[in-house]
Amino acid sequence: MGRITRWGMGETAKTAGRVFVFCFFFGILAGTVVGNLGFLEIPQALEGGGRAFWGGKSLLDFGNAVMLNRPWRMEGGSAEKFFYIGKERLGEGLAAWLLGLTVCAVPFFWALAVYMGFSLSWVVVCYTVQMGFLGLFGFFLSCFPQWLFYLPAWYLFIWQGLNRPARVRFLPSLLGLLLFCLGAGAEAFVNPVFLRML
Repeated sequence: MGRITRWGMGETAKTAGRVFVFCFFFGILAGTVVGNLGFLEIPQALEGGGRAFWGGKSLLDFGNAVMLNRPWRMEGGSAEKFFYIGKERLGEGLAAWLLGLTVCAVPFFWALAVYMGFSLSWVVVCYTVQMGFLGLFGFFLSCFPQWLFYLPAWYLFIWQGLNRPARVRFLPSLLGLLLFCLGAGAEAFVNPVFLRML
């Protein structure tokens, strides 16, 4: 346990960051292989949901952020839609923030890196299987512009989680939460314009 709590202190913070990047790319490789080998079902016409299913059990939920898994994603923005998306994104951000304050934060973020890379590459595989090379364009349209806000927000929470000792950093935390709110607004009100182009 002592070794885990020392991760992220001083020089080891760089090592923890390198391992995080390695885990992310390992997840991308694994998701690409699994998606192309057909171990997980790909939703029909991108409508069945952004989750991967294996034996009837949901494995991935990353697609809720990017895939055309619900007709209301293409509808115009409303306060109800904004609050629903905002609640989901803020919940994810707050969970990462709280886990970043625990002694097991570094291994948690390594596991999160594998999950994020795996699910990201699996969603890209879904798009390319359904739309061919244009699936990459479709994927980027489905993420735009909300990921311009989500990426820096996640970077702030991951940075806090990998830098030990754990402590509450108010300014980065508040900035991260604000970015999640702005991303939810972009996802609710702006992203449907791009989704209708698909």
